[in-house]
Amino acid sequence: MSGKKLFITIKWGALLGAGLSLIKLVSYYASTLDAGYPFGAISDLLMVAAFVGAIYMAIKEIRDKVQDGVIRFAPAFGHGIVVVVFAYLVMIAYLLCHYTFIETDGVEKNNQRNIQLAYERLEKDTITRSELIKYCEDVKTIIKAERAQMTIDSVCAAPLDSALDILLIAYERQLVDKPHASDDPAFQLDSFNVHANTLLYQCTEAILTNANETNKECLAQLPLLLENSGQTINGLNPLVARFEAIKPTIPQSDSPVMAAFAYSLSILLYGLLLNIFVALFLYRNEKRKCSLEDEEPEEQPSETNQEETNNETK
Repeated sequence: MSGKKLFITIKWGALLGAGLSLIKLVSYYASTLDAGYPFGAISDLLMVAAFVGAIYMAIKEIRDKVQDGVIRFAPAFGHGIVVVVFAYLVMIAYLLCHYTFIETDGVEKNNQRNIQLAYERLEKDTITRSELIKYCEDVKTIIKAERAQMTIDSVCAAPLDSALDILLIAYERQLVDKPHASDDPAFQLDSFNVHANTLLYQCTEAILTNANETNKECLAQLPLLLENSGQTINGLNPLVARFEAIKPTIPQSDSPVMAAFAYSLSILLYGLLLNIFVALFLYRNEKRKCSLEDEEPEEQPSETNQEETNNETK
């Protein structure tokens, strides 16, 4: 790359980086205002406009002033990349200052935001069959452990244990074995616990309704058993379990330096994407010239006019 081309790309890259830094600064102060307005959408539009404008002006200036109006796609794309890289470096320098002097708690805020976004994405995921099986096994373990701590009359122990076994089998069949749609909201991680608890009490109610008259008094201990187990069962949250499993993979920054490099990567991603379209729009294989054929031909004098002119001359 010649010195003039390099100067042009550095110039527009620095201007792009300065513009993006200004947008980031204004967006930060706007977010501190209690205006109730989504400034994030506006800042995103301004960033796209800054990218397109800087890359466009850089490639166009190189094409028209350095390469005599001709540039192919590959060089145009390459010049755009250089612009984006310099903007990336400027943005890193700004973010180092931003997280060190302006928004000193910005790194921790970004970490918490990443965690919150990861949790929100999981909420709409569907529970897997393996998670369903594990959940049912854990519920069985909790209820049977609570049953072991209860003091029941020997006459009622056998009917209660039998009803409890039937309850857990019916519960597992309804929850695990019964087919359900893959997009069933009841099996989404954010609403699964409510559905599972409702289903457990429905199965219990069915057993109590169909019980023999002689066993109804003994089976009256069944709701109490579930009530005593309820708090522990509510702690079995598949959403939390899966979130804890993926938590170590959530991007986190330990310092302003790491945060500056990490959050500036969006500059490269935005730039590479938009650079493709700008380079396609600006590349030119041939120098554009005005064709002589397009000019208006001068009117040729006819023979009659020529004779009249000669007579006048005589």
